Amino acid sequence: MRRDVGPIAPPLPKREPEPVDKLLVFTIIAAALALFASERVRADLVAIGVMLTLIVSGLVSVQEGFQGFASPAVITVIAMFVLSAALVRTGVADLLAGAILATGTRNLKLLVLMLMLLVGSMSAFMNNIAATAILLPAAFALASRTGQPVSKLLMPLSFGSLLGGLTTLVGTPPNLLASNALEQAGYEGFRMFDYLPSGLAVCAVGVLYMMFLGSRRIPLREPVGRFGNEQSLRRYVTEVKVSEGSSLVGKTIAEAKLRERLGLVVGRMHRRYRRERGEDPESKPWLPLGRHGRDEDGETYSFVPWPETRIEAGDLLQLEGNPSLLLQKQGPKFLELSGQHLAEVPIEEGEAQLGEVAIAPTSRAVGRSLEEADFAGRYGITVLAVRRAGREVTERLSQIRLEPGDVLLVRGTPEALAELAHNPDFLVVNRLEHAERDRRRAKWAVLVMLLTIVAAATGLMHISVAAMAGMLAMVATGCMPLREMYGHVDWRVVFIIAGMMPLGIAMDDQHTGAARWLAEAILGLFAGIHPTFVLALIMSITVALTQVMSNAACVVLVAPIAIAIAQSMGVDPHAFVMGVAIAASTAFLTPIGHQANLLVYGVGNYRFGDFFKVGGPLTLLITAISLWLLPILWPYAR
Repeated sequence: MRRDVGPIAPPLPKREPEPVDKLLVFTIIAAALALFASERVRADLVAIGVMLTLIVSGLVSVQEGFQGFASPAVITVIAMFVLSAALVRTGVADLLAGAILATGTRNLKLLVLMLMLLVGSMSAFMNNIAATAILLPAAFALASRTGQPVSKLLMPLSFGSLLGGLTTLVGTPPNLLASNALEQAGYEGFRMFDYLPSGLAVCAVGVLYMMFLGSRRIPLREPVGRFGNEQSLRRYVTEVKVSEGSSLVGKTIAEAKLRERLGLVVGRMHRRYRRERGEDPESKPWLPLGRHGRDEDGETYSFVPWPETRIEAGDLLQLEGNPSLLLQKQGPKFLELSGQHLAEVPIEEGEAQLGEVAIAPTSRAVGRSLEEADFAGRYGITVLAVRRAGREVTERLSQIRLEPGDVLLVRGTPEALAELAHNPDFLVVNRLEHAERDRRRAKWAVLVMLLTIVAAATGLMHISVAAMAGMLAMVATGCMPLREMYGHVDWRVVFIIAGMMPLGIAMDDQHTGAARWLAEAILGLFAGIHPTFVLALIMSITVALTQVMSNAACVVLVAPIAIAIAQSMGVDPHAFVMGVAIAASTAFLTPIGHQANLLVYGVGNYRFGDFFKVGGPLTLLITAISLWLLPILWPYAR
């Protein structure tokens, strides 16, 4: 149903689009996709770069470029972060998690069913990542009490949060952005429960698949948290320093036999120039061919050493493997853990304990290096090693930028490690303690959340107004202290959404017309094809993109193209846009497709290919059920 929608701001004079404008837009898209896929630059910085490039190039005006920050969709996302955090802080989510533990069932299928239904119900009205993080300790407790492998529970937990987010308008940012794209094009957007019929169908298919087939396809993996287990610690990356009196000085990598003695592989070597010896930084006879380059200090070269490379005093060796033997043998006569340069915490003899902690999505350490995060000063612990599943670590230990799901091997006093269990910056593996909950206000939190949903669902308030009113009510009732409110917002997601929105504007008919040009080009290749086959193509493209880029950015990019295709075919675009929203949350093929996957990836000790093995059939099932159901729920001719 098409309706007239007035412009948000008075129209600005625009220059006539030229062919070069389309080329520039597609170049920006290609560059953004390459950066998203490489993960060498943070996604929020890529989005900001896209926004500034569009403004500077004149493809959008200054007002249009920054319009995303005033978008109702972005405002709603910010408010939902706070509402979700209030439910966590008041213990509402913990009470739900305790329901599974109280059942006492040991049947794997029933455990998968209950876990996925619970996390799905929670993620329908709160952030997917928060729902996964809350139930993560419960999954470990279930595995311990029932004797089931925890790897059989963690992946269903993550997948369930993504599926549950598909059932409501506020379940996940892509749903809001899909509705916003329709409104920007002059159509009626989706309401609160318009996603429910298709979302429930997709959830049912996903839950049944994981119960009867998916859980059987999940390989058995030993989780992190067992320090004597080779499987658990085999992929840690640590850094050691070769001291002046070390027995390894003068030996080659092959002669050191670190693999045979400690089970550790030398991944890289960091070596400072010897300027006092007149060494020329550009003449490096010890530097092998292959990947190498200067470290951030500009005075140190990082390289992959040959077996014949001789070890010198002062070298920093980046080792990968199980560091347990190294922890027993390290010392000035052999190798010293370079955690000391991260301001090691002084601990009396016999008091030191080891712990493994995963970085939470909202941690203050995310995006910071280990050195900048100041673990010694802030938490009273020393970081000994980092475990980042799926990607090679090439930076110095102190320069690694932390990401959600990274697992740290830390050393500290029992008191310091116990404090981590109550710190929202970390997910402490195999612990059930949480930060203190203000359960006295749980009823207020539930009431505020229900009123917010009712106000938005009935049309009494626009979803953005209802969410902001709910956020204010959470503060007024004490469910969310004002001093903590802004800390619970994932500002990276906000900047990704707001930064990518101008790209959709630049592609419309009033600017470059790139979306319609691309739509007509696609239709030219598939002339006369049924709309359902076009919907299948759109969903397939979206599924592929969401594996390597933010699902929110994916919707901002694909939704305008889907709408343009629908308009060119003379069909209603709602089914196409709903398909884009569903496909954007079908991030089951890789662990980097969504942060919920990253959380379980690290602590579950999964391999990269495990997600494709389990998520591949699920993706096909979800796509098939969507192609059958969406044209029924949202007819092409309306």
